[in-house]
Amino acid sequence: MYNINHNFTYRQKDKGWQVILSYKDGDKWRQKSKQGLKTKQQAKAAGDKLLSELQRTFVPSSNELAGTTLRNFVPVVIKDKALTPSTKYAFSRVPIFFADIADKVISQITTADILHVLSTKKGLANSTIRHRLTLLNTVFNHAIQVYGIAIRNPVQAVPRVKLPKQSCIKAISHDDFTRLMKSSGGRNCDNYKICCQIAYYTGMRFGEMVGLIWDDISFDNRQITVKRQVKAYRHDGIITYGPGPLKTTNSYRTIPVPGVLLDALKNWKQKSASESVLGLMSSNTQLINRWIKKTLPNTSIHDFRHTYATNLLANGVDIQTVAALCGDSVGTIISTYLDFTEEMRKKAAQNVDTIFTK
Repeated sequence: MYNINHNFTYRQKDKGWQVILSYKDGDKWRQKSKQGLKTKQQAKAAGDKLLSELQRTFVPSSNELAGTTLRNFVPVVIKDKALTPSTKYAFSRVPIFFADIADKVISQITTADILHVLSTKKGLANSTIRHRLTLLNTVFNHAIQVYGIAIRNPVQAVPRVKLPKQSCIKAISHDDFTRLMKSSGGRNCDNYKICCQIAYYTGMRFGEMVGLIWDDISFDNRQITVKRQVKAYRHDGIITYGPGPLKTTNSYRTIPVPGVLLDALKNWKQKSASESVLGLMSSNTQLINRWIKKTLPNTSIHDFRHTYATNLLANGVDIQTVAALCGDSVGTIISTYLDFTEEMRKKAAQNVDTIFTK
């Protein structure tokens, strides 16, 4: 069904009512009408029926975008939609991911074309492929519903990619954390250490930590207020980094700071000459992950966030509070830490049995 640009006109004619449906077909306006209706209410109902019939049968006679390629149509989608900077960036990557068909006329792209592209992406995670297909699906829907390009959405026939069973959440032991804090060497080593400490004791995302300034930390109240994150922005093929809004509404939060981290931050502030707590400019995790892996192989900065959440859950903090401190929804915490929360549920069942049999 097409999203047709249209409007209605109602007027009295020959002792009755007439409805005129005006609609845009390419660069021209056309009309359909019905008259001899007794009341304006009947005219409105007749107009709705005319529009419904038009939407079922409409095929545009001309369309200036009908011959556009996927590469050229993606910017149209970005311009039309109200998107966040990160989502705009994700859409801008569609022609790069689907490079083999990016210069093909969008109305001529087939399901077979898309499957051929996917066959060359065997090294990528299923979640990545599914995300790219979702974006491409949106592009085709926009072409069909908004611009009336007479095509079927070829993404709809692509077999759904099955995501592998989620691997167990990795938590960093206190011994490994201590070993990492004792390591030395490498550019920005001290910056990375304070970053890992903040992540270990607060569960903050890397972009949130990079966006942290000293005014966000209250040493008197022993807390950190998360107000922003540093994000990647792409313009004319150039990637820059700058502050932006947080991931979700839940991400805006205040986190209590344990004494051990408070002391570390006080010592770090004496050495810092920057408004930024970490003194880092990019939210790309590649360099800090490389530094971490020198001491703790197969470990990333995001594992510190998982460690924070599992430590809270293991020490009896309720899921709703864990979600608030991590800046996530309760549903996300439950789904991410499903195995862990199931273990807690079984333990609770044992405790209930003990409590009520005394």
